[in-house]
Amino acid sequence: MPLTLRHTLPALVACSTVLLLAEVVRADDLLPPIADRFAKSGTEESPSFQRHVLPLMGRLGCNGRACHGSFQGQGGFRLSLFGYDFKTDHEALLNGGDAPRVDLEDPDASLIIFKPTDEDEHEGGKRYDEGGWEHHVFKRWIESGAKNDGEDVGVLERLEVIPAEIVF
Repeated sequence: MPLTLRHTLPALVACSTVLLLAEVVRADDLLPPIADRFAKSGTEESPSFQRHVLPLMGRLGCNGRACHGSFQGQGGFRLSLFGYDFKTDHEALLNGGDAPRVDLEDPDASLIIFKPTDEDEHEGGKRYDEGGWEHHVFKRWIESGAKNDGEDVGVLERLEVIPAEIVF
């Protein structure tokens, strides 16, 4: 008899139940999604470069091969493909290219703020709305000093799936 989703689902549920029981997570420890946390401009949270800013650039397509992630970049600005090189991307945003993409003195004058909103000619087109959560993430990161938090971000040491194998 061939196996179907109906047959494998209980095994997967049993496996994920074990995984959920391996680490206790309290409802108080869960954060709302980033889109909710930065929906308004007055948030006090400082976005993480590695956890928020670079992944958002990936979501918007900025570090894809058709844009600034290509081997020659676009418009004098180059990012690592899909944001794999945190240090180089941070330096490119603060120091690289024809002009720095981040202006610590005037966050609203930063190219990563006004170019993707299509206020200035941007070959990549409009990527997000001014006043949207994406805009607030970038602006708040710059207002917080545009730091590379590479030393502060946790590193995954091991991922263990229990049970290691499922017998059908």
